[in-house]
Amino acid sequence: MTDNEAHYLREVQYRFPDRLEARAVLHRRYGRDDWFAWLAEEIAFTPGSVVADVGCGAGALWRSAPRTVPDDLVLRLIDTSPGMVTAAEAAARAAAGRWRDVEAVVGDAVALPLANGGVDTALAIHMLYHLADPAAGLAELARVTRPGGTVAVVLNRSGTMAELSGLVERALGRPSARPAPLSSEDGMALMQEQFGEVEVRRYDDTLRVTDPVDLLGYLTSLPEAETPGAVARLAAAVDAAFGTTDAFIITKTSDLLLARR
Repeated sequence: MTDNEAHYLREVQYRFPDRLEARAVLHRRYGRDDWFAWLAEEIAFTPGSVVADVGCGAGALWRSAPRTVPDDLVLRLIDTSPGMVTAAEAAARAAAGRWRDVEAVVGDAVALPLANGGVDTALAIHMLYHLADPAAGLAELARVTRPGGTVAVVLNRSGTMAELSGLVERALGRPSARPAPLSSEDGMALMQEQFGEVEVRRYDDTLRVTDPVDLLGYLTSLPEAETPGAVARLAAAVDAAFGTTDAFIITKTSDLLLARR
């Protein structure tokens, strides 16, 4: 990802949570309902620990955290988007006072506003592929994590949600101009360079989308929908897809990559 693309994500795509929410709807309504529970179980947060959520987005993890997550965590929520930071702080504070402390700040993932070794667990959940230099982002996660602490990265495996990208390409008559996002396979290699041993936990899901409105809402939140006439072509493609079936099937695999500092 180039610096210009990173700027676009910060100032347009993720300036406010609405576009991200349009995509999250698809996963919540049609995917497995245990994502946050699975994630929390695999990461195994330590009671009383300091957790940095880098690229926190709208804070969905902390709004929906299962009871298996200790109540007395100290949360440091960081995102480049002020709108996301505001939403994340509100989400965390709305969780019935579960967290011992919440601080949400605007910050750059390659220059985190955190002290060396200041956190017990550093998270980068579906975030690393937004960086112009993912290796630099991993180095920052390592810097702020104490020795013996955990760095947890979530990335999608190659080919995830290929059905959606195929639909967009057919609708617009061209492949996406965006480069392929950093995959979990490539992220694994970068993490091994930074940390050495890395554990992989796999999460598979299949979305059986039955409402074309939800599918179109996802598609129109994408950068490709901003070109003239794109929304109409995407709508026509969705109509055509549902003309031959009562559900649009989307397959996805996310990998949780765990490393010890």
